Amino acid sequence: MSSGATPDPAGSRLACDGALDVSAGLEGRLASKPAPAGIDRQLLKVQFSFFLMVLGGRCNQLAVAWWVLQETGSALYFANMIACSIATEVLSRPLLGWMGDKYNKIHIIKLASWLSLITALLMLVLSVAGLFNPWTVGALMMVSSAIVGVRDPLQASIIPLFANDDKVSLAFRSKSVMSSFSMLLGPALASGLIYGLGITFALAADFVAILIAGALIATIPSSIGAPDESSNAPAASGLSMIYSGFKVVYGVKVEFYLAIIAMLINFALFPFFTILIPLYVKDVIQYPVTYIGLLDASFGLGILVGSYKIIGWLSGRVPRDRCVSAGFALLGCNLLVVGTLSSSAILPAAFFCGGVGLMLINIPTSSVRLLATPKLHRNRVFATVAFLSAVASPLGSFAMTTFIAYLGVALTITLLGAMVLLLSLLVFLVPDFRTFMRSQDTKLHDAYLEKYPEAFNSTTDAQGST
Repeated sequence: MSSGATPDPAGSRLACDGALDVSAGLEGRLASKPAPAGIDRQLLKVQFSFFLMVLGGRCNQLAVAWWVLQETGSALYFANMIACSIATEVLSRPLLGWMGDKYNKIHIIKLASWLSLITALLMLVLSVAGLFNPWTVGALMMVSSAIVGVRDPLQASIIPLFANDDKVSLAFRSKSVMSSFSMLLGPALASGLIYGLGITFALAADFVAILIAGALIATIPSSIGAPDESSNAPAASGLSMIYSGFKVVYGVKVEFYLAIIAMLINFALFPFFTILIPLYVKDVIQYPVTYIGLLDASFGLGILVGSYKIIGWLSGRVPRDRCVSAGFALLGCNLLVVGTLSSSAILPAAFFCGGVGLMLINIPTSSVRLLATPKLHRNRVFATVAFLSAVASPLGSFAMTTFIAYLGVALTITLLGAMVLLLSLLVFLVPDFRTFMRSQDTKLHDAYLEKYPEAFNSTTDAQGST
């Protein structure tokens, strides 16, 4: 599922959002401050900068896809470049996610922004000069994906730098709202620029968006992201911190099992959006290709409404564990409706409900993760969970060819929907799931450390977590 990079089909969004993605509380040095009436303006500035970079990334993705196919005429070239780009992003999360726990988070975001700007500029220069080389373009795509893999977990782990514990869910909701706007506006903007003005203008839009975003981020004081002097910053090597990220997630059983469930769901959702839906629209219901855009926009609208209104209304009325289960159920029903019905009016409604379901999963689980994880482990935990939840996505894509050959598109979608629907019940079997989900935000601070001390005590930087 996700909030993310690389081509961003809806199936990758759960993974990109950390498989279950929300925020955290205030650090000790901010805990004495009164809670703000809303979201900190500095945080909104950072989130808007991420929105601009994702919006520009949409333009870049579609422009590069069109450029590659136009220059080579080879789907194989394009598929290999996309595969390398996706693999780079997925692997960069656990391999580089430790940096956000060891170094100044704001410095990392600023550096990532300028590196993104350089890669966008190089891509634009190549397009203006008419110099297409698949190796060069592929390398730039991989660099951009690695930057996204570093940058995305920081979207969640920086929230405690700006928000009190009781504002965490609100901060995640604003993050999700901006992500949904980028999903709604990105494809329309990118296709309009490419078809109306050309590939070069779409790449120029990416460069301008990153430039503005980088300028906004440059105004954020770097001192905000400095390691807390009252705690011991990790002194371990990068390799040992990568290992500790996996060890902590495995030791925190509630996160480990939720990541496994997210992995199974992404096994279904990623190929659903990238492979099955195009085939379903083209061969089963035989609608024009623009109908795919309508379905994706309906999903994005569901994310927008879910994050902006529905999750806020449910907060305090429905326990978080039930919201998460309902979210999985809505995603499963989304697939089941597609597999069993072909109504042009019902299908967009099903995708809208699927988008709402994604927010019912991501916002509660991410909030709990951010609040309950010790601060010196937060970035690694988010990065590692995102990696685990995304790792099955390409496997699902490979498996779909066999499923489609023997079962057909519609039946395959129906069975995948039934699987996701069953997983909505499985979440209640996750150890301590209900306990953490029903705890108040203000009582979740370092709750994982208290419940699973063995997951942190043997790591080389555990002393800084206490």
